[in-house]
Amino acid sequence: MAAVFPHRHLVGITELGREDVELLFHRAEAYLPYCRSAVHRLPDLRGKTVVLAFFEPSTRTRVSFELAARRLSADVVSFQALGSSLAKGESLLDTVQTLEALGVDALVIRHHASGVPWLIREHVSYSVINAGDGQHEHPTQALLDGFTLWKHFGRLEGLRVCLVGDVLHSRVARSNIALLRLFGAEVGVCGPLTLIPSCAEQVWGVRVFASLREAVQWADVLNVLRLQRERMESGLIPSLEEYHRWFGVTASVFAWNPTIRILHPGPVNYGVELTADVAASTHAHIRQQVTHGVAVRMAVLSLLLSGGSA
Repeated sequence: MAAVFPHRHLVGITELGREDVELLFHRAEAYLPYCRSAVHRLPDLRGKTVVLAFFEPSTRTRVSFELAARRLSADVVSFQALGSSLAKGESLLDTVQTLEALGVDALVIRHHASGVPWLIREHVSYSVINAGDGQHEHPTQALLDGFTLWKHFGRLEGLRVCLVGDVLHSRVARSNIALLRLFGAEVGVCGPLTLIPSCAEQVWGVRVFASLREAVQWADVLNVLRLQRERMESGLIPSLEEYHRWFGVTASVFAWNPTIRILHPGPVNYGVELTADVAASTHAHIRQQVTHGVAVRMAVLSLLLSGGSA
């Protein structure tokens, strides 16, 4: 009997079960040979319309969603808030309901306010996909990070993964922690204590490291997070130079742990979170993450818009 994906929306990892994620991983694996080729488009979503609405800057997520939809033969519309009726005072709910009246099948939305995708899905009949909401969640980034590890290690169970950097402001961290713990991975966080939520150990159930060296020696994987300077209050770190001195990932990590693997959701601030030689090393999976992002988002769109049939 074929497995079924029982969801109409993807707004958060916290709403998925392990079987749902495994189904997405297997579908993404099947799409990998097609995700970089525009020559052989698959007919899976022919006749479907996907709207991309990004209210915050994005390159990887926006472009990979567009490529994913086009690889599956969907029609893609990019919504521009600046030139829309939002600029004339129309509410966001009026806008998304107008899109419904126009007959769209899915809305991929990134918004600076936490909770927006949850609000929208209560008022529309089409599928809503969260491409990042405030400091809350970024589910497809967690899925592609998890898929990258699953492809390399063959499992997520028992892996030790440490998220390094600005955990406090990171929606990537929140979604990754939820996914990794769903599979029984051990999760740590490392960074200045001003950038680690006080609830990390008690509520999230993760291990807190104040020393990068200790984190590297414990972990199988470092997922290095970008400093969210656009969301950060002043005074949380003394300076970028001081941050890099204590928590910047340099080639010294390979002396501390010769088998460590490196992820980064991008964009990378070289010389702050990560040095260029680490990103270019054979230990890093940053380019694979980008490629896997297309395959994972193809899987998400396919399973949500095909009635959940696998």
